[in-house]
Amino acid sequence: LLMTSLAFVGSVAFVSVVTPKYTGEAKVILENRDNYYTRPDKETRGQDPALDAEAVQSQVQAIMSRDLAKTVIQKLKLNGLEEFDPVKKQPGLLSTVMAALGVGKSPLSSSPEERVLENYFNKLLVYNVGKSRVIAVEFSSKDPELAARGANVIADEFIITQQEAKKSTTAGASSWLAKNIEPLRARVAEAEARVEAYRAEHWLLIGAINATVATQ
Repeated sequence: LLMTSLAFVGSVAFVSVVTPKYTGEAKVILENRDNYYTRPDKETRGQDPALDAEAVQSQVQAIMSRDLAKTVIQKLKLNGLEEFDPVKKQPGLLSTVMAALGVGKSPLSSSPEERVLENYFNKLLVYNVGKSRVIAVEFSSKDPELAARGANVIADEFIITQQEAKKSTTAGASSWLAKNIEPLRARVAEAEARVEAYRAEHWLLIGAINATVATQ
């Protein structure tokens, strides 16, 4: 009875003191939207080599990039939260003593941006779901609303970066075509003129109806 009572009191004390942690989750599926008209020289059926296991892992690393993290931190305004910047709250006695002894790390030893980034990545988990093309994004916080918003914003920003990358690729291809289409048009017109001159010179088109000898 004594051990059971002590365990019960310890459990109640632990639950009362420890800050709860909530985890929000968002999932992103990687799909290939190409078809015969956008990739006429490729076989669209079967597995696309552009979305193999290595490509999926590359997208996982892209979600965990610092550039995307800075954008998410700015949108969620994590810089002003004590949970992500320990300097916002007064350090405890134990932390101060450990930092003075060189055992612990003082929060002031790094810049505010680095402190927030470090806590951001500590609360972020990105992984590939099994052998699928689904990427799970988990974001933890003591605020359940922030945990849910964090996971969704990270997924949204990743999708936006992918869309911008595709727009950039398309714009580059359009720019190349715009520069080369006029010379190509001139070459086609010159070739057609030579064909017409050859046909006229060799009487390939004769008569009022401008038809070939074989047709007449």
